[in-house]
Amino acid sequence: MDLKMISREDIEKLVKSNLALERIHLFDVKVSGRTGRPLIQLVVDHETENITVDECARISREVQDLLDIQNWAPNDYQLIVISPGVGCLLKEVWQLRKNIDRTIQTVHGGETITGILTAVLDDGTVKLEMGHETKTFNIHELSGSRVVFEKPSKRNLKRKQHETRNR
Repeated sequence: MDLKMISREDIEKLVKSNLALERIHLFDVKVSGRTGRPLIQLVVDHETENITVDECARISREVQDLLDIQNWAPNDYQLIVISPGVGCLLKEVWQLRKNIDRTIQTVHGGETITGILTAVLDDGTVKLEMGHETKTFNIHELSGSRVVFEKPSKRNLKRKQHETRNR
């Protein structure tokens, strides 16, 4: 078999339509590793909720079946299906909508800006709460933003631990 047949584009075409039926987005496809043992990595996400480990495992089995049917990959390939994670770039409108009420950060006009994403409007504008004011941006100005990981405060963490013990 000619191993050059394995391409990011072919895998994307094969997988994307199947995932779309389940309202799951194929965020990224990476093919790397040795020619005889390629590593295929799929990054998937739901439009409105977080994807679970069980869903990633199920998708992995389905994609394995599809690849085996197409006979595109050598017998010794690795397939990994993961979620995008906190630090991924927000490129699509659905990703911004999914992260409303979260703190995001981006570079705008050469300056790093950070704010709480409060709205993604149908007219192509996005509202960020920055300190004591809300600023409006064109949605394209915030493409490439990242969600900022916020460490929970000790006060909130203690309350959650206490609530867990009482259940």
